[in-house]
Formats: sequence, structure tokens, C-alpha cells
Amino acid sequence: LVSEHPEESAPGLKRVVCIALEYSDHGRYAFDWAVDNFIRPDTDLVVLLNVRNPVAVPAPYGVAGRAKTRHRDASHQFLRDYAARLMERKIAVKAIALRGDARDELVRKSAEVHADVLIMGSRGLGVLKRTLLGSVSDYCAHNCSMPIIIVKMPAPDTETEEQQ
Repeated sequence: LVSEHPEESAPGLKRVVCIALEYSDHGRYAFDWAVDNFIRPDTDLVVLLNVRNPVAVPAPYGVAGRAKTRHRDASHQFLRDYAARLMERKIAVKAIALRGDARDELVRKSAEVHADVLIMGSRGLGVLKRTLLGSVSDYCAHNCSMPIIIVKMPAPDTETEEQQ
């Protein structure tokens, strides 16, 4: 899914800002942070990236094909929803759905669109899980050719929780 908008070629767009979106509170928080604190509506083209893992369904071909289609359609709708939020604020946006390993695809596509920066959330994995599973943000930080902003969610307010 690539949404082409007339704003993309508007004069004055000077920066390409990629935002990696995922289906989590961490991804949502990174998007909101970028819009509130980093994006410049008059000069930025925001490229939304969503990477879905290849669907491996042990089922007959027709059933597996329908699962892949549903997965792809969900990714497209997810991107459309976020793109609409940017368009409401008059921010130039392009949305790209990708399939494969998130680490490789984010590095590849952000370079391909000549991103000036890649913004992404952090799931806050511990050292063991990060070592075993691999951190997408850590991989991107070490392999992207552009600066990376990794947005961490604030820690829960333990004092407020204790008072309740």
C-alpha cells in the first residue's frame, strides 16, 4: 500500500521522517510523540511503515491465501487510520505496508525513501529477551544509515498506583 498525496511533491518539503508503526501501545506512543514533538507540518513528509511477518498457515492453499489477504488488508487499514490522523493536521504523508523481517525491511525501506530520520517505539525488552528474540530498534540503530529516534514509553507512575 502506497498512498500518493499531492502534498508529497509540494515545494517546501525538506525532510523525510519515517515512522515505524506496530500494533502496540509502544508504537502508538512513538507515533503520538513524533507528531507532538518532532514533526514539522510545513516541511516534513512523513512516511509510515508497517511490517507484517509472512503468514505461515499450515492449511490448504486457498485457506492460507485468504489468511494472507486478511493480514495484508488489516495492515493497509492500520496505515490508512494513522495516515488520516496526519492528513487532518495537514501533514504530508505516504504509507507503505511491507512484508518480511521487520529489522531488515525497516532498514531497507528507510534507506530507499532517503529518510532523514527513523522514529520507532521500544517494547522495553529485558537483556535476556532482547538477546534471544532480537530487538528491532537495536538492530535498526546499528544498521540504518540515518539517525534513529527510539521513543520509550514513560514508566508507570508507581506513586499514583499505590495511592489507589
